[in-house]
Amino acid sequence: MTPDEKNRTLLTSADKLAQDVNALAIISFIPAESGMELKTPVINVLEVHPELKHDTSMLSLLEYCSNHVIDAVVQYRIMTQTDSGKIVAVFPYAILVYDIDTTKDEFSAESFANLANPEVVHSVLSLALEISREGREGRPVGTAFIIGDINELKRWSHQGVLNPYEGHPEEVRDVLIRENWESVKEFSQLDGVFLIGKTGIIEAAGRYLDADGRDVKLQSGLGGRHLAAAAITKVTPAIGVVVSESGGKIRVFAGGELVAHLRTDIRLMM
Repeated sequence: MTPDEKNRTLLTSADKLAQDVNALAIISFIPAESGMELKTPVINVLEVHPELKHDTSMLSLLEYCSNHVIDAVVQYRIMTQTDSGKIVAVFPYAILVYDIDTTKDEFSAESFANLANPEVVHSVLSLALEISREGREGRPVGTAFIIGDINELKRWSHQGVLNPYEGHPEEVRDVLIRENWESVKEFSQLDGVFLIGKTGIIEAAGRYLDADGRDVKLQSGLGGRHLAAAAITKVTPAIGVVVSESGGKIRVFAGGELVAHLRTDIRLMM
């Protein structure tokens, strides 16, 4: 059996299984092939096609696949705002059924509803994913978004450059409106962070955070942007979303602690 024939067989089997369990979609970790008529929507994972190189025991295989599925499904939940249902994941060597609901233990925007509208958190994370993948003008971009009560956020920050959002109507500053994301991507090249209100209105870009980070404990290797985001979420109720310039990984902070991270080497082609 050729590799293409193997992939077709796996996708056909995954499609049948997806219909049997009433799955929402198939997340495919094998190369996409055009022309296949499947009854279940297929979401292709770009750039990452896992291969086992060492231990191939059943236990290690299951653990390896599960780790990749969790990272992919967390992104699927964020991008679709879907919190329940099943996903079928197809690998070169396995097919798994995964309940979306179980990834709430990894990250759930709803658990921070007291800090901000969950739809706003979903939108900011989706935007952060795009920034981490696309960069700007061919180079990686690091940036941060702080979501919370604007008056409190202003009290713990100051404007470092001219605020590009000053004086603009709310409809062009609403992060829930996808058409506004392009300006955010452009301004993500500025030093400083974005301040976003609980309902999704962008108040400022190029803002510098003033909260003291000396009592914040983060893993080694994280830079000043991460420390500043963690610090402000410790002194005031807020959510910090940081896109790392090195590696593009996205980290979420609340209460002065790292509460979630997203792998951006897994790219879902929705």
